[in-house]
Amino acid sequence: MKKRDIILVIGGISFLILIIFLSLLLTGKFQMKNCPCPGVVSYNFIWVFIFLAVLFVGSLFYYLFSLKIDEKKKTIEKNIEVLYSILDKDEKNVLNKLINNQGKIEQSKISKDYDKIRAHRIIKKLKDKKIIDIIKKGKTNKIELKKELKRELVK
Repeated sequence: MKKRDIILVIGGISFLILIIFLSLLLTGKFQMKNCPCPGVVSYNFIWVFIFLAVLFVGSLFYYLFSLKIDEKKKTIEKNIEVLYSILDKDEKNVLNKLINNQGKIEQSKISKDYDKIRAHRIIKKLKDKKIIDIIKKGKTNKIELKKELKRELVK
């Protein structure tokens, strides 16, 4: 059972208890016995009522927001699958290297797995697909994932 479902059950139980307390209040079961004033309710009842109402509303909001977050995560996962589907084998390998190195790597490290020309072509393809940025530092190039991708891919 997911955390979201547990919180929804707790919210449902608090709602039921809230309804029971409200029905007892309306039937006059919670009148203070030592006060001759009609309609005076115990302070403890008011605090319990407020607590149950906050618990119910809080769990309802948590449930609704967690549904939105799950929906966004599924969309991101689908987008990542689409991204990987448009890449060839070498581009996927370079992208995985970038992800494993926190989204930054020097071109010379990529050139260790491929010859320099092939590494350059792979990097150029990734840049053309707007997946990476190339930052020139002297004679070496530093390859970085785009900020949007880095936020989602690098954990």
